[in-house]
This record gives sequence, structure tokens and C-alpha cells, in this order.
Amino acid sequence: MVSKALLRLVSAINRRRMKLLLGIALLAYVASVWGNFVNMRSIQENGEMKIERKIEEIVEPLREKIRDLEKSFTQKYPPVKFLSEKDRKRILTTSSRAERETWSIGLATRTSS
Repeated sequence: MVSKALLRLVSAINRRRMKLLLGIALLAYVASVWGNFVNMRSIQENGEMKIERKIEEIVEPLREKIRDLEKSFTQKYPPVKFLSEKDRKRILTTSSRAERETWSIGLATRTSS
């Protein structure tokens, strides 16, 4: 009888110890996974920041060139020599026959309706 009680006591202690050890192991595993996750995330963020920095280094000279070009093109049109009335060229524009017929047909249909 004494041996059975002693065996129960030892097995109960062993069960508690095993539960405690299993809990500690699970806690250590969760901490390890969490640490890896945080570490990988910071590495990824650092990589993204490096890429963004390199892009900015490449784009900045281009932005400066664009600013310089915008400053150089302040005038909308190039300077033009003023011509007197007799020296100016005249351009006569006429519509084609098809355009005149289309216009006259459209005018006729509007007046008839």
C-alpha cells in the first residue's frame, strides 16, 4: 500500500513537472518565432528604405534638370520680328467641295424640319 501511494505521489509530481516543462518549452518557442518575425520585418523595412534612398538619388538629378528646363522656357513663343502690313503673308483657307455639300445639306435639313 505504501508503495502504491508513493508511486502515485511520484507520478503526480512527474506529471506536474512535465506540464511545467512543456509550458516553458511552448513559451520559448513562441518567443523565438516572435523574435524572428520582428527581426525579419525590420530587415525588410531597412531594405525598402535602402531602395527608396537609391531611387531618390537617381531621381533628384532628373528633377533638377526639369527645373532648369522650366526656368529656361519662361517665354511661351520665341521672339518674332515685326513685319509691316505689306510684308506680312496672307493665308487663304477654303473648304473642300465635300465640306460645302455637307454643310449645305445640314442647313437644308434644319430649315425643312
